[in-house]
Amino acid sequence: MADVRGDELELLVGGARYTGWERLEVVRSLEAASGAFVVEVADRGPLAVRAGQEVTVRLAGAVVVRGHVDAVEARGDARRRSFTVSGRDRTADLVDCSELSEPGEWFDVGLLELLNLIAAPFEVEVESRLEETPDPFARFARQPGESAWSAVERACRLRGVLVHSSGDGRLLLERPGRGLAGVALREGRNVLSWAVSTDLRQRFSSYVVRAQSPGSDDFYADQAALVEAESADPAVGRFRPLLVLAEGALVFENARDRANWEATVRAARSERTVVTVQGWRQAPDAPLWDLNQLVHVVLPALELDQVLLVQELRFARDLEQGTTTTIGLTRRDAYDPQPEVDERDQLEYGEGD
Repeated sequence: MADVRGDELELLVGGARYTGWERLEVVRSLEAASGAFVVEVADRGPLAVRAGQEVTVRLAGAVVVRGHVDAVEARGDARRRSFTVSGRDRTADLVDCSELSEPGEWFDVGLLELLNLIAAPFEVEVESRLEETPDPFARFARQPGESAWSAVERACRLRGVLVHSSGDGRLLLERPGRGLAGVALREGRNVLSWAVSTDLRQRFSSYVVRAQSPGSDDFYADQAALVEAESADPAVGRFRPLLVLAEGALVFENARDRANWEATVRAARSERTVVTVQGWRQAPDAPLWDLNQLVHVVLPALELDQVLLVQELRFARDLEQGTTTTIGLTRRDAYDPQPEVDERDQLEYGEGD
């Protein structure tokens, strides 16, 4: 199958540009801290690419990975030889490495400032696309032994912010559903294949959230000892309860919101749609498909006509299907922000400890 518009993947390493890959794949996901790539070529002379080198991967002229080569593999026999190069963008170091920045405990610090302090040693920039500025943390402390990415993700979760890699070596802060794609995904028009799955393994009939609440002059210890709230998922017909122990102190309203959040988000994430389209662009001369976009999906065979969120992208090329993009989609509310714990409660019990 022919490539679309002759688009190419370029590997830029040590001032050299490599193209002509026989097999390639670039994967980006809202569930992964960094984008990754793997490319393979056969019957080429020695490849001057070494593990650990800085690399930039351009797809149809757009940067999709800027980071480092993780691994280089060479194989061969008397008749044939091949080389495989794989790597991830710069944000991968946040996942692999421990959070050791000083002082390790910050007071009255904003989210963007905090993340820049954590990411700066790894030469990772943080960009905010938020229209509003989240409330600062009265106190944020790293947890013993946690990775830099764990600290970043935890801080963003506490402020209900989506964080993911831009692909070009930065972290992006934004809300779920950044604009509508200019092209719909329609069966019989631009969708080559599709798959829809429902997985109920992480979905339950009821969610019970339990926590402690700080006492006060009017709220005594025995009353504060246990706060509990419950939310039901009526779509789960059999008895499947889940007890959720809150990370920190909660008042009843927080616990109720958290229970409702568990029911909504788990229901949304149980449903996933995957479509494959020809090429890497939304349309000729249009941008590449991008993460966190909303896209109109029309699959008449399933009576599906819905706006979904782009959760994962796999840009690929092989000898059988040519140049394709596989797009993982889910409901937008799969990424609804987790309810915030009241700031006073976090201070009382030690936020982030």
